[in-house]
Amino acid sequence: MAEQPKGPAATGSANGGTAARPGAHHDHLEVESTFAAGAGFTLPDLADLAPGGIEARRHRLGATYFDTGGLRLAARGITLRRRLGGGDAGWHLKIPWERGAKREFTAPPGTHSRRVPARLSRLASSASRGAPLEPVARITTRRTEYALRAADGTVLALVADDRVTGEVLAGPAERREWREVEVELGAGDRRLAERAADRLLSAGAAPSATGSKLLTLLGGRVPGPRPRPSGGTAADAVLGYLHDQLEQMVDLGPRVRTGEYDSVHRMRVCTRRLRAVLGGLPGAVDRAAVRGPLEDLRALASALGEARDLEVLRERFASRLDALPDRLAGTRLRSDWLEAVDRRHRAAEQAAVRAVDGPGHAALLDALERLLDDPPPGERAGEPAADVLGDLLGGARARLRRDRRRAEEASTGPDERRDAAWHRVRKSAKRLRYTATLAEPYLGARAARLRTWAAELQQALGDHQDGVAAVDFLGRHGSRLAASSGDRASAAATLAALAAAEAAEGPHRIAAARRIWKRAPAGG
Repeated sequence: MAEQPKGPAATGSANGGTAARPGAHHDHLEVESTFAAGAGFTLPDLADLAPGGIEARRHRLGATYFDTGGLRLAARGITLRRRLGGGDAGWHLKIPWERGAKREFTAPPGTHSRRVPARLSRLASSASRGAPLEPVARITTRRTEYALRAADGTVLALVADDRVTGEVLAGPAERREWREVEVELGAGDRRLAERAADRLLSAGAAPSATGSKLLTLLGGRVPGPRPRPSGGTAADAVLGYLHDQLEQMVDLGPRVRTGEYDSVHRMRVCTRRLRAVLGGLPGAVDRAAVRGPLEDLRALASALGEARDLEVLRERFASRLDALPDRLAGTRLRSDWLEAVDRRHRAAEQAAVRAVDGPGHAALLDALERLLDDPPPGERAGEPAADVLGDLLGGARARLRRDRRRAEEASTGPDERRDAAWHRVRKSAKRLRYTATLAEPYLGARAARLRTWAAELQQALGDHQDGVAAVDFLGRHGSRLAASSGDRASAAATLAALAAAEAAEGPHRIAAARRIWKRAPAGG
């Protein structure tokens, strides 16, 4: 019989095996807390947190960690390892995903100890920028793992008592030993993890300073986060905003690659915000220096655009169908043609992923980082941000007034001319919103009021533009969509009904935008 590990009221034991793990070789969200523990630390009794008992297992784990020469992954809290031993041997890539949680992507260990699986390399590429991933550390762990089970045997949480030995492989050699305790949530809720953590803290453990074995081992070798530019000049304002959007774009890279909902839209918004600020504040940064990044941002936005537009259209069509009756003029409405829209959307998403995977995306991120690290000043870079942004805000509002006046003049003409004119108003409102967001820390309530109002106007006109785009899409692709249906005639009638409903609402959406216009803040 296997030796019984001593611990928090363990009711069973085994050496090795996989039963205690919530699952091996699948991608999942990992909610884990790590605690530093001294050599004399004793795990507290956790029996009341495990209605189905506690099963204890011992493992010897050997992991090699991979990173770039400059530790780009570690600098962003990302770890990539190949680990042998335990119930989930293989490759593990952990990326910070949400507050208090990481997304873990896995692959089998394979036979090549230094060949990083292509999928994991791709998912880390926004951080690595294509630099070679080489071994940087080796960590051996003697683990006693306690599975806290529910009454039905489900693993609620895993508590791992780890004795760790780490060796640095890159740069000056170093060897360290330490002890830590991990609490990884399984099927239990976060309250369970909090209760286990409270017990550990009361028993003398302390929150880990790093939350990662690799970061504990590497310590000060890991580059710190790039400081966010701050200050009161126009350049400070632009570069601080650039920093925030760049960080978000890098974080969105793996989300786009995994097809996370709304990630393409969010990255597209980043490109638009960056273009609006870098292109709209020529006095803060040198025009020539941002010309190349602006072109690359425009190309990226275009590559992301079709997937996002089809996503919006798909949701709009489905919502419209829900609102229409089952039959019109004796014809049953059909929705099976939406499958053809879904196929187009999947193809567009794949194209968006190829754009993010391509070398041009890594080059764009590098170029934006160079702007942050060595910003080329424009002629007004050193002026107070409030003065420069106040001028810019006034200019953006004047442009919006001009475009709105032209849209009103075009409203008596053909629908195509009217719709194009109001589309320009929407884009001007969006530019004003982005500018006001940038200016708000410096101009306060004045910019906040403009931002809120511009967002309302943009939303109303965005709804109108989505309707225009829907009618245009149905006009260009309606025949093929109907042909994809099991009943072409019924599908054609359905598409005609959708187009008619969208066209009929156009004037009402413009009227809604006019009502918002009347609530424009004074001054500005």
